[in-house]
Amino acid sequence: MQLYALPDLIRGLVFDIDKTLYDHEAYARHQSDVLVERLAEERASSVEFAREEVEAWRDEHERRHGVRQSLGNTFAALGIPMETSIEWRVELIRPDRFLGRDRRLREALDELRARYRIIAVTNNPERVGRATLEALGVDDLFAHVVGLDTTKRSKPDPRPFLHAARVLGCPAKVLVSVGDRYDVDIAPALKIGMGGVLVDGVRDVYSLSERLLEEHPDAGTAV
Repeated sequence: MQLYALPDLIRGLVFDIDKTLYDHEAYARHQSDVLVERLAEERASSVEFAREEVEAWRDEHERRHGVRQSLGNTFAALGIPMETSIEWRVELIRPDRFLGRDRRLREALDELRARYRIIAVTNNPERVGRATLEALGVDDLFAHVVGLDTTKRSKPDPRPFLHAARVLGCPAKVLVSVGDRYDVDIAPALKIGMGGVLVDGVRDVYSLSERLLEEHPDAGTAV
């Protein structure tokens, strides 16, 4: 777990979902695989060619700009409208086939909710994000999920983070983004004034409340 620019006063936590609130490589691969397969079908190409095309664009973007783009932004650059990506994700991604209830995660989030407002921001549509949270047994703990269909923008675009701040009714400077990818979950949040916590999977989330208390014992309240 790495902490970045934590504010003296923390009012809310902005959680990524995938590979932050669970550790399940097969589910993570499933999400990418089904979308690349649909891209190949759309273009009447092989899956191997479609995957190479996606990775080549991402590699070139990272070389030029120093940031690795999300799959949604990559598809958009390759001519697949964001609305189409949203439809494909809702149709194809099935978290219930991979994930199960996580008692320790629920306990950790309950403890965090006692001190902070929490919200989820995902590069999947809200419906898929909700289905993932439901499979983990924590959907009811999140009053709001900002999804790809909310802003039509995919992290690392800062607009999903700005929308989360508006929903929580807090300025960015009192919020902290929690996620597993620095370029996607942390760097754009830091640019708009949020703090950041880079986690190495859900085990870091289990201990997040304790770590935040160590850093800032009076830093937050859910009120």
